[in-house]
Amino acid sequence: MFERILIANRGEVATRVARSCRRIGVETVGVHVTADASAIHVAACDESVSLGDDPSGYLDGEAILAAARDRGVHAIHPGYGLLAEDPAFARAVAEAGLLFVGPDADTLTRVRDRLAVRAAAIECGVRVLPGSERPITGPQHALVDVDRIDYPVVVRPRLGIGETQGAVANDVAELAEALAALDPLEDHGGAFVETHIERARHVEIQLFSTEGLALVLGDREVSLRRGQRRLFAESPAAALEQLRTVDAVRGAMWEAASEVAQKLEVSGLCSAHFVLDFDGLFYLAGFTPGLQVEHTTIEMCSNIDLVEMQLRFAAGEPLADELSKVEPSGCALQAYVDAACDPATGRAFESHVQAARWPPAPPGKVRIETGIQMGSLVSPTLDPLVASITTYAPNRHDALLMLDRILAEIHLSPLVTNQRLLRKALNHESFRAGQFDEGFVDRI
Repeated sequence: MFERILIANRGEVATRVARSCRRIGVETVGVHVTADASAIHVAACDESVSLGDDPSGYLDGEAILAAARDRGVHAIHPGYGLLAEDPAFARAVAEAGLLFVGPDADTLTRVRDRLAVRAAAIECGVRVLPGSERPITGPQHALVDVDRIDYPVVVRPRLGIGETQGAVANDVAELAEALAALDPLEDHGGAFVETHIERARHVEIQLFSTEGLALVLGDREVSLRRGQRRLFAESPAAALEQLRTVDAVRGAMWEAASEVAQKLEVSGLCSAHFVLDFDGLFYLAGFTPGLQVEHTTIEMCSNIDLVEMQLRFAAGEPLADELSKVEPSGCALQAYVDAACDPATGRAFESHVQAARWPPAPPGKVRIETGIQMGSLVSPTLDPLVASITTYAPNRHDALLMLDRILAEIHLSPLVTNQRLLRKALNHESFRAGQFDEGFVDRI
C-alpha cells in the first residue's frame, strides 16, 4: 500500500478520500486555494499545499504535479469531476512517475468517445437507442439521422464521460437550436442524436473490473433531476423493483454491464448507465470509469469502502475473491444539497456561511459528505454541491423517512439551498410509491 498520496480535489470528495486513507494508514497531502485555507478538506488531510488565489488552481495540473513532487507522494487520487475525467492529466501523472488512482489515460480516451461506447455495446449484443452511427459535424448530417429515426431526438456531444442528458428536439427548429448550443462542434468531437424516450428512468450498474472479470457490486437509480443536476440516488434501483420480472431484468442488465466493461477494457471502479423505458426495456446510455458522487449508496448497501478498493487496486493488490462475495442488502437513499443558483448562468450565488448545523450521523445509518462549515465561502466559480446526504435502512420506507428528517434538521445560514425542493419530492406520494421518472421534479 502507498505511504503517502496527494488528493487532487476539494470539498466533500477530498474529505471523503482522506477519511479512507486515514483509516488504512495512508498519509494524505491536500491542495487548496487561498479562500479555502481553513476548509474542511484541508483539516482532513495530514498537510496541504496552496495553489494560489485563483479558484481555477484546482484544475492546474502542472501546479498539482509540482506539489506532488515537492511532498514526495507516491500516487494521486483525483476524486471525481474534471481532473478525474481528463486523459491529459492522467497521462501527465504517469509520466511524472506517479500512480493515478483511477482509470489510465488510454481508458479515459476510449470511454469518453460516446459513439465508441455505443459501438462496443452493439458488438456485445446490448441494446442502444436508435441514433447516429458517425459524428454529426453539421446540420445536414443531423437531418439525415433524424429522417431515419424520427422525432423526438436527444442531441448530445460526442466526447464526454458517462451519460449526458443533452437537449430534446421535437422539430427542425429545436434541432438547429440544440446543435447551435454545442457550437463549435469540433470542440466536442462532433455531436450525435438518439431517440428520446418519454418519462425514462435511469439506472446505473456499479462494477469493479479486475483480473479479466467485471464484478457487479449493485445497482442504483438516478432518475430524479432538475435540469442537468441530479437530486437523488437510491440503491437498489426503484425502477427495477417496480417490474414484475425484476429478477430477470436485473440479471440481464448486470450481465450487459459486465460484458460492455470487458469490451471497453476498463479496469478498476466503473459504472454503466442505462435508460429504462415504460415497457421495462433497457438501453446502454453511457459509461463512467472511476469514482462518482453516488458511490456511497453502493457502499452502504454492500458494507465495503470503494475508495479503499481503488487504492488497493492501484497498489497492485488482488481483489477479485473479496469483491465476488459482495451481496447488497437493504436500501440506501442519497440527496444532493445544492446552493441556490442563478437561473441565467447555472452558477451558485456567492455566499459566506455564517452558521452551519449538521444533525448527528449514526455510523452505518447516515453519511453526511460536505465541505461546508461555519465561515465557508460558496463561490460561483465552483460546483454548487453543498453536501450529499445518504441514509441506510433495511427497507426503502425507513431510509426515506430518515433522509427527510436529516434534511429537515440541516441549518445553513444565510446560504439558500434546495432543501425545500428535496423534501417536497421525498414527501410526494408518487415518490414514496417508487412511481417517478426523469421529469417528475419539474411536474411537481
